[in-house]
Amino acid sequence: MAKGFSLIETIIGVLLVAMLLLATYGIFILSQQTKRRLDNRAEIVQNERAILDRMARELRQANVIVPPPSGPTLPGSQIKFEDGHSSLEAPDNIQYINYFLGTGNDSTKLYREVGHYYFTSNNSKKVHYNDSGSGTLVYQVDEGESGTGLIGEYITSLEFSGNNVITITVAFAKNGQTINLSTNVTLRNLK
Repeated sequence: MAKGFSLIETIIGVLLVAMLLLATYGIFILSQQTKRRLDNRAEIVQNERAILDRMARELRQANVIVPPPSGPTLPGSQIKFEDGHSSLEAPDNIQYINYFLGTGNDSTKLYREVGHYYFTSNNSKKVHYNDSGSGTLVYQVDEGESGTGLIGEYITSLEFSGNNVITITVAFAKNGQTINLSTNVTLRNLK
């Protein structure tokens, strides 16, 4: 009698090992895809949290919400408000913060700009947006102009609503995953 495996036993053994390797490979690929999805979701959530924290912190200190020229203040996809920190530090240093989504190819990017108002008769004196004076009231961007004020990406929608309590609703999307988040901000210094 010969010792060893027959041809059929060898083929069955090789097939079993091959099936085991394919199953292991399939599990590995599935875990890699899951890891990628979770990493994308974690990036979106982290980006979302940082953006909302920053907007909420600055909005909480707002002295006044500036109505857009087109009509009522909110709801809207853009918000401009007087920075409560700047006027506390120096009453003559009145500055405004503006959050808005970009346009065209930048429509999924959130921008922040800081600026001030002045009258053309005295462009060195910063004034409130609703002050009256001689000359034309002009808004000048000090920080964040020409796309340098980018603070977030992957934003598919942004809306501000409310009066004394501002609701910020944001939708983020990246690689087929969408996350919607909403937060309420109570304005502490509103005049």
